[in-house]
Amino acid sequence: MTDYWDSHGRSLRESRGLLHNEDYWRFLLREVWRIDGAPVRLVDFGCGYGWAGLFLLPMLAAGSDYTGLDRSPALIAEGREAYARTSYAAALHEGEVTAAPFADDQFDVAIAHTVFMHLPEPERALAEMIRVTRDGGLIIACDASRNAINALVHVHETDEMDHTPLSLFQAMNAETRRRSGVDYNIGMKTPVLMREAGLVDIEARVSDAVRLSFPPLDTPEKDRLFNALCDGGLAGPTDEAGFRRWVNDLIARGVGEAEAEAEIRREMANDYRSKGRGYHIVQPGLITISFGRVSKRG
Repeated sequence: MTDYWDSHGRSLRESRGLLHNEDYWRFLLREVWRIDGAPVRLVDFGCGYGWAGLFLLPMLAAGSDYTGLDRSPALIAEGREAYARTSYAAALHEGEVTAAPFADDQFDVAIAHTVFMHLPEPERALAEMIRVTRDGGLIIACDASRNAINALVHVHETDEMDHTPLSLFQAMNAETRRRSGVDYNIGMKTPVLMREAGLVDIEARVSDAVRLSFPPLDTPEKDRLFNALCDGGLAGPTDEAGFRRWVNDLIARGVGEAEAEAEIRREMANDYRSKGRGYHIVQPGLITISFGRVSKRG
């Protein structure tokens, strides 16, 4: 069976750049977690193409190694090719995050990046992360709270903050959770999951990244950022066929037909994909970075 993420490697690569700043992660590694002084064994649950390792290994002590786990064969293959071009010690495995093919107490740090928000039972993945991490090791989970992100996106030319139907998105996210168990607002709830799972010294931070897209888009970097913002949900459909697909998607998520059509028409009128190149856009990353220590004694 083809996995959804098999064909979304590009969007994953582009979206990661919206969410984090390297200097803030260096601060977390050095000042908060204090894990940059000696080599660590890092495992990444739901690794995709291995972004977390490529991002973090240059900040970690020499000799650190990376293990990734993902259900998508296509992304695992892409990741293996990427790591083959580096000098890092890395191994990527195909498998389920709720049944990790690793021994107990094998790693120093386990991370899951925007994974829990796509799982109907994230506590099962968290339990596996704890199982494979040594006593005293660190568990890190990074996830979104979409209600908050929808509320804070600002587009100056369209007054997006005044017109975004927050109650509609809130209701959709609640209905998705009711029907499937998938919680798109799990970011702010993860510290509670960690406490219930038995982790200690639990804390949480919020990513500091806020991305600005201001005209003119006259460099490849600005162009990539703008397209990533559009692909990440800012841009709606551009034709009637797309309009109907988007409306049907909202209806399937519990929105009434008239309300769904009104929202998609509003997004089409804003036409961020083309007009947005002249707009002033401010979008927060707002990823909650939750973390705690493993305690397996008594």
